[in-house]
Amino acid sequence: MSLDTILTQIWAHLHAATLDGNRPFKTIQVATIGLNGCPNIRTVLLRHASERDNVIRFHTDIRSPKIAELARQSRVALVGVAADLKLQLRIFGEAQILRDGQTRRDAWNSSPDRSLIAYRTSISPGVPIAQPEDAFGGTHAPGADEGLSHFCVVEVRPHHFDWLDESAADCPRRARFTRHDSTWESTWIAP
Repeated sequence: MSLDTILTQIWAHLHAATLDGNRPFKTIQVATIGLNGCPNIRTVLLRHASERDNVIRFHTDIRSPKIAELARQSRVALVGVAADLKLQLRIFGEAQILRDGQTRRDAWNSSPDRSLIAYRTSISPGVPIAQPEDAFGGTHAPGADEGLSHFCVVEVRPHHFDWLDESAADCPRRARFTRHDSTWESTWIAP
């Protein structure tokens, strides 16, 4: 398999992960530098991937610690594992927080209600509560935009992919893809 084919497959996997159903790389881990200087990692759902625009998106609560971390340091690392395919993908890039605008509005409008419930609580992510139900305080029917003020989109512009394929019986294969302007430079590297 050529390096160009692998890069095409990386973007195809990322795009497929944004579709409905259980797909490889749908959940990815996002690593940031914590406000205390230590690494911080959490799992998010991949919501959008575009090779043409060189962008990957996920949604999050604007009150979450990762937003403060990204506002201070925009460099970010993501990792996804497709265990069934024996693939690992690491992504390095720059993050931008979309706090308003049409992209954010479209993301909100296209999200199912079950995904929006966390944004509709008045309690910020990570705040201690006595019982799980306490986070949602009541059973009223939310308005269409209730919680929108807590919702944001994070866009990651990848500048580096590290791809590891352990599916071959004889030996694992690993490649690095580095973006320069609008083109990708690729090379095989030792696993």
